Amino acid sequence: MNETKVKYTEEEILEIFKEQHRLCSPLDPEAEPWAEITADITIREWRWANDLLGWKELSEFLNQEFRVQINQDEWHNVLEPAKTRKLNEVCLLLSKYAKKDNYEAKILFGKPCLKAGVFLTIKKNLKDKGVDVSELRPSSSLTAYMDKYFSQVLEEITLTGTKPIDKIETRRKKKGFWNTINIFDPDRYETLTGDIKTFRDLIEKIIEEKNKNWAQHGI
Repeated sequence: MNETKVKYTEEEILEIFKEQHRLCSPLDPEAEPWAEITADITIREWRWANDLLGWKELSEFLNQEFRVQINQDEWHNVLEPAKTRKLNEVCLLLSKYAKKDNYEAKILFGKPCLKAGVFLTIKKNLKDKGVDVSELRPSSSLTAYMDKYFSQVLEEITLTGTKPIDKIETRRKKKGFWNTINIFDPDRYETLTGDIKTFRDLIEKIIEEKNKNWAQHGI
């Protein structure tokens, strides 16, 4: 069940980008949900598909997301010129530095518990990204945290290399004319994640998918 601390492969990073596009692009009116994310698309096409910022802001975001410290020169070399650079170059660069989390069972009531290990790892990563996890428990609502820290939570879910969430949707919480037109209300919508309602649900699904992946690869 243990996962060694190794670097991501290019293919794994590409799959992370695909999953992020699949989940997020339908929520962004400036993104292109129908775009196909492949290793051969240009950086400009990738940015259009996901409504991403310019190369400098994007490089800073990727450093933060993958917990790496790649310098600006290296990033510029793979992100510009955007009309000719390819996504596979970004995947290759990240594969040289970014490491997967080491999911180890934690001792809980005298017995090893992988669920506790995965939960505590994700909790630590969220804290490192500025999320207030002081009240975070396995029973905590996943959607409540995504409403407040969407990007950080989604990053940590997709960085597991699994696909535990079938679809992300938003629903307007407040009815009535004023709430319909009041687009500046930050509490106007809530995030829906299907059957994955709590962090416990999320962790169980991640482990289920990882077990399938490990079994397929004979690990």
